[in-house]
Amino acid sequence: MGLLADFRAAAVARGRLPDDAQLTVAAIFAVVRDLPYERASDRRPTTTIAEWRATCTGKHVLLHALYTEFGLHAALIHAAHEFTRENAPWAPPTLAAILAAGPVPDVHTFLRLERQSQWTTVDATWPLAATRLGLPVNERFADGRDMHVACDPDELFHVPDPGDVDAVDALKERILANHAGAQRPRRDAFITGLSDWLRDELARGTG
Repeated sequence: MGLLADFRAAAVARGRLPDDAQLTVAAIFAVVRDLPYERASDRRPTTTIAEWRATCTGKHVLLHALYTEFGLHAALIHAAHEFTRENAPWAPPTLAAILAAGPVPDVHTFLRLERQSQWTTVDATWPLAATRLGLPVNERFADGRDMHVACDPDELFHVPDPGDVDAVDALKERILANHAGAQRPRRDAFITGLSDWLRDELARGTG
């Protein structure tokens, strides 16, 4: 089976798609978006499907691979940015305390997708259920309409070969090393705390 077939089978098995559902561009986006925001063992699409979780890079590497197999043109983008008290008003007290000491540098990943000879922004980072926590969730896929990017980008980097996950990771690490520098431990603590908070809050909401 191809990646699309594996993805569809996993989505059906987990109750994310009906048995008779056909994969569409919008359906693929919605299922990837609603993957739990948690780090997987690695960012390979097969791992993301098997473990059914990912953060922004893993989600968009998977989304790129699925859309490519679907016959679409897509580009993977890394964005250097900073979390701040102003652009992360949703942060719970534990994360707000980190932000109180200053901005937290990070590298975000999202997609550009070509549809009907037009390139638009696609960002599947935050699960739909995170809407109630105040995160800027992209609720639907609409052809020709840019989605909200889950950060305020400072600088954008086109990923040359999104199919080479090792190269995707290496480029992100280089950008992060330059962008975060000595702030890397604060960044890692923030991302870990963010993942744990989302996991716990969303589990509480469905429990």
